[in-house]
Amino acid sequence: MNLKRQFFKFVIPSIIAMWVFSIYTIVDGFFVANFAGELELSAVTIVIPYVNFLFAIAIITGVGSQTIIGIELGKGNRDEANKVFTFIIVFILAFAVLLAAFALIFMDKILLFLGADSNLFPLSHQYLSIIVFFSPFYIISYAFEVLVKVDGYPRTAIFGAISACVTNIVLDYILIDKFQMGVKGAAFATGIAQFLSCLIFFIHFRSTKGYLRFIKIKMSSREIFDYLKTTASYGFGEFISELNTATFVFIFNLFIIKYISPEFLSAYAVINYMSLFANSTFQGVCHGTLPLLSYYHGSQEREKSLKIIKMSFVFISIIAITMYAISYFGSEKLFNMFLENKTMISSSIRPMRLYALMFLLSGSNLFIASLSSAIGNPKYSILINLVRGSISLFISIYLCVKLFGTRYLFLGAFVSEFIVFLISLYSLKKITKKP
Repeated sequence: MNLKRQFFKFVIPSIIAMWVFSIYTIVDGFFVANFAGELELSAVTIVIPYVNFLFAIAIITGVGSQTIIGIELGKGNRDEANKVFTFIIVFILAFAVLLAAFALIFMDKILLFLGADSNLFPLSHQYLSIIVFFSPFYIISYAFEVLVKVDGYPRTAIFGAISACVTNIVLDYILIDKFQMGVKGAAFATGIAQFLSCLIFFIHFRSTKGYLRFIKIKMSSREIFDYLKTTASYGFGEFISELNTATFVFIFNLFIIKYISPEFLSAYAVINYMSLFANSTFQGVCHGTLPLLSYYHGSQEREKSLKIIKMSFVFISIIAITMYAISYFGSEKLFNMFLENKTMISSSIRPMRLYALMFLLSGSNLFIASLSSAIGNPKYSILINLVRGSISLFISIYLCVKLFGTRYLFLGAFVSEFIVFLISLYSLKKITKKP
């Protein structure tokens, strides 16, 4: 198959799948803002870092095992690939249930840590309590979506994701608008949609279509440790990347509450939705190319790997410019879709434009980190994502506020990404260096 055609065969479905995952959050926000209220939207925004954390868990297991499976399939070792696949799904299920139990026990403390005040706490509690119940399906469905692509069925990933998205939208309309269930309706709609997605992917793996299927496995404690260690090392960079999304929201929430007002969280929710959509697109490119890069790395076809890398950077650059243009010229229309307070809308346009500058660099940073994981050399991915995390962002926002004033609080996102970009360029040079 032509390499360019193969590139888009994997990347486009992956982008659509990532869009669908982001639409879950955006659609919930739209219905909550328009049929419940802006206070309810702020309450949901408080919980978003926890939801991002769930996806981060899915990524470290899904992407980490995807890399191993892709390399093994590239070598022709199907039995080993199925062994890894079966083990990781069993592990995810057990871990997800334990995590849900932990969250239920310490829910109040989690909400206080996330920044919920006396006004937001009851609403945030309603939302989170339902999200926690469905959280195992959040983790498993996303891991399935990643693994079904390395199984050679990217279109199945689209079908599962779109089916869940449509379900989410319909249930949001019924539960939030018609039944007036507010944030509870939003949480139920998303949770049920994730369950449906999980079911569709499970049916695929129970069939005999692809290479991957569940098998009986018997493993020693040493083998379990080795699998988890390897999976975590390959997926850790991507885990930190997704965790950074949670950290971004969490840190901005804290700064907004301190320097602006808790009410402005509803405006930041809209800014974050645009950021979520942009970064989901970038992640779609990363996740779509990951199985290709892993496969060609495993089969030692260096020239094909380099061509995929070049195509990825060109595509990411086009996406970055497009996302910034939408944010700059369409910011007022975006806010009008979610908010009614005209004063809030007018005061939010400048922050959106400043924040969106980060899109020009974040896509390249994400791809270079993903590339490092894809070829089984995760140390640069870990480096990039650790720097991109809380320390760089916190310092950047703090300096922008202290040096230029509160009006430039949102410029901190771009400053942080620029610092990371310099490190990414160094990492790229090392990664692509001919052995």
